[in-house]
Amino acid sequence: MTKFQPRRPRAARLRTAVAVTAALLPAGLVALPGTAQAAVSLTCTTTGPTYALDSAGKLLRLDMPTPATGGNLPAGSTIDTGWTGYGRILAGPSAAFYGIKSDGLYYSHRISSSATWDVHHKKISDGFTGFRTGTAADDITIDRSGYIWTLDSNGGIRWNHYNPTANAMDAGSGKIIDMGWNRYDAIYAGDKGVIYGRSATDHKLYRSRYDLTSHRWLERHVLESSADWSDTKSMASYGGDTLVRVKGNGSVVYYRFDETIRDWPVYNKTVAASGYAAYTSVTAAPDACRIPEHTPAVVKQDFEGGTPTVAMQGSSGKLEFAYTDAIGHLVHGRSDPADITSIQWTTISGNEGFSGAPSLSQHSDGRVVVTAQNVTGALWQRNQAAVSSADWGGWIDLSGHMAQHAITAKTPSGLMVQFASDADGKPWYRIQQRANVDFMGWMPLGGSGFTGPFTAVTVRDGIQLFGKNAGGVLQTAQFKEAGTLSAWTALGNQAVTGTPSVVVYPGYRLRVVANDGNGKVLMTAQSDEGGAFGAWNPLGDAAHDPNNPGTPVDPLVAQGSPTAVLSPTTGLLEVVVRATDGTLYNTGETTQGSGTWRSWQKLGTDVAATDPTAFTYTGPSGMTWAYVFRNANNQNIVYQLSTQ
Repeated sequence: MTKFQPRRPRAARLRTAVAVTAALLPAGLVALPGTAQAAVSLTCTTTGPTYALDSAGKLLRLDMPTPATGGNLPAGSTIDTGWTGYGRILAGPSAAFYGIKSDGLYYSHRISSSATWDVHHKKISDGFTGFRTGTAADDITIDRSGYIWTLDSNGGIRWNHYNPTANAMDAGSGKIIDMGWNRYDAIYAGDKGVIYGRSATDHKLYRSRYDLTSHRWLERHVLESSADWSDTKSMASYGGDTLVRVKGNGSVVYYRFDETIRDWPVYNKTVAASGYAAYTSVTAAPDACRIPEHTPAVVKQDFEGGTPTVAMQGSSGKLEFAYTDAIGHLVHGRSDPADITSIQWTTISGNEGFSGAPSLSQHSDGRVVVTAQNVTGALWQRNQAAVSSADWGGWIDLSGHMAQHAITAKTPSGLMVQFASDADGKPWYRIQQRANVDFMGWMPLGGSGFTGPFTAVTVRDGIQLFGKNAGGVLQTAQFKEAGTLSAWTALGNQAVTGTPSVVVYPGYRLRVVANDGNGKVLMTAQSDEGGAFGAWNPLGDAAHDPNNPGTPVDPLVAQGSPTAVLSPTTGLLEVVVRATDGTLYNTGETTQGSGTWRSWQKLGTDVAATDPTAFTYTGPSGMTWAYVFRNANNQNIVYQLSTQ
């Protein structure tokens, strides 16, 4: 339900364990700084199945002894015939094979115990034909868990995962999870989510690692070999950060990287002197070896009561609201600004449970986006089916394994970006690949020790982020669309509680309003764009009850987080906050930008069970502002600025 009252707010992821030791750093490599560590825990099968396809369509198997250290490859034995037409084959885990023909991608599966095929040349996709031959054959690879990674001409990297039981690609297949990979002219998987890229300019080798469970890029574009890798006809892996490289002269060399010591225990070891140049495709079982996965722990969330209702006006003109309640419902509301009293509320969570304040945003095409944290710990997103539609698309799992709820902001060009912090208080972000499409993977940002959700506003050159450290001191940094982040700087040494409210003034000057934890509402401001923030100063003086003029009222003791908005009608900064008794109070500047404040004034007798949220919008009479909160009966109450 919504209660509306016009009021003037001013007044108111069978193996043999292999012990691995460190080796000297090969010439031409760059080691990352850090203290010495034990070698990575590596497990491998006794042999590493290697497969080669000849020009007559015979598929050969060659079992490398000791795949953890690289044994000499033996002569091959034919395990099948009739593989003509394939320009590129990829051995997958558990004796699965993927082959690319001119008309698409084919799947085969061999039962090793009986040496028979239960699936033979089954077409599973019309796509992937561009990776069949030529230089683009280096732009496709497969990892230990069967994820097929591809690099497109625009620099986007994607994964696809085929489910033979369902005879379909898994959900999430084909989505771009990062851009900027056109810096490479070849990619090679080394383990689950481990992708090596060969530089397109100097042919050095870089390593990245993506956790497919949490959708996090654990590392990106780390230089691991400064040697020239251009003499590579093809390269495959047994998993476990191994690489089997076929050179142009037909020799085969073996490598293994150790991510713990950031070194190559085995480097450039010849395992076949010649003979491989004639094969049309060489691949290896990517699950013969494995290294540990680094999936972060899930941070389950408690149900939260008393979280605020969030609000915005979409480009369609409709007012959009969302909140979660104490038992985990996620509720969305929509109204026409001409009749704000008729908010249509819909529970969009089904039987799922959500926690904390949701985030509202919209695609460039105007579709509304709701993001909230499931109590399982994953971040979920739902898109409006079409502009102004009452229907919603299915839930999109953004995962993250974040400890804090995500907030959504927009870059100056209009791309949505989400920010959240992990269990260690480290900030992460994920950004849309382009307008009106899904988000790419989570990527780390600098900084640590943050508590509570971030606050973000769009500024001239990026997004200004605000976050609290363990001591409650606010810090700020500027994020840019390219993924860079400026250094974090503190807004003085003043500790605050709750969530600050940030207002962007003309000229991209910022004002920040927050609760000092003792009930005082404080503000700090920039005098110039990008400049330092000044001292924190209290807002308002005495508190007054308009129903009892002249009667002394104790100084305002604020509870929770204040909300602030720049009034579009007066240009004055207006602030609304909840007092300890649940009633709401308002103050504002006496004149524009003065920093001089009216006395706190009580806004009626309603008792709020949540912090208020102020928002601006355009109605039939022009631009105005309002605020929304919920009472103990979970009833949303909206107060609108009177234009009379």
